[in-house]
Amino acid sequence: MTVQADELTASYYRCRRDESFLDTFYNRFLSTSPAVAQMFADTDFTIQKLMLRQSLLDMLGFYREMPGTHEEIERLGLRHQKLGVTPEMYTMWLDSLCEAIKKHDPSYTPALEQLWREAMLKSIQEMVAVGASHGADRE
Repeated sequence: MTVQADELTASYYRCRRDESFLDTFYNRFLSTSPAVAQMFADTDFTIQKLMLRQSLLDMLGFYREMPGTHEEIERLGLRHQKLGVTPEMYTMWLDSLCEAIKKHDPSYTPALEQLWREAMLKSIQEMVAVGASHGADRE
């Protein structure tokens, strides 16, 4: 897994070299659904992009099973649950991310996209589970 995780990290930094990477992502993501667009209606995107950069690093760290990242993914899952993020929105998020990676990583391949999907799904599944268990606790 180390080789794959290194490939993902290198891909992340190649994408980050292009300042429009996160803009591409958010333009695509916000166009996926009126509900998604509404969630971000009053968002300060300067702050939001910083949060996304950190979240992507946390998700890559969780894929690597780095210490402390499980707690960060749980925290993110709880925050998303409180915001009303649905499992379908995570799918739209991941598709939008992969489209942005395809556009901004000059070393993009379908195999690399599959690695991104695998890594991000590990975190997404954890966030959905945390959100679902927290929601069940409140009922």
